[in-house]
Amino acid sequence: MVYGPHREGCDDHLDTCYDLSTVSRLNFEKNNMQKLNQYRVGMYLILHYREIRSEINLLIRKHNFAGALQAVVNHLRVLSADRNIDKLCRHIHFLGTLYNRGNHYVKYMMENLFVRSLAGLKRIYSAEEWTRIEYRLPLSFLEIQKRQQQAIY
Repeated sequence: MVYGPHREGCDDHLDTCYDLSTVSRLNFEKNNMQKLNQYRVGMYLILHYREIRSEINLLIRKHNFAGALQAVVNHLRVLSADRNIDKLCRHIHFLGTLYNRGNHYVKYMMENLFVRSLAGLKRIYSAEEWTRIEYRLPLSFLEIQKRQQQAIY
């Protein structure tokens, strides 16, 4: 018996218990909350970026996570040339999710490669378009961008 929040019908000395299905669900949730390493993030990138899947796959197989991120940045610049803001924002949001779930190394690489590239994307768009994009950026990226700008000045 595993102890936890009070449940009706439990007659143990702590008056609390879980059934086995709850325990297995909690273990499943715990395992899914583990931080993603660069190889698992690479697999997510391969699945998400169909247009550049073979390039990312080759780079990840060579253990070149930085190269895979650079391929994603280059792909986002291609989307910027097409002025496809909605698709660009969806991809950036996906990268934000990976950043939030990534381990220290993944976060470090994304901060130094991807977030710095946002300045280059900003130059491509008009002020109005960039405001729309910036509004949809993940908060973690905005905070990193602000921190990086303060470090420069």
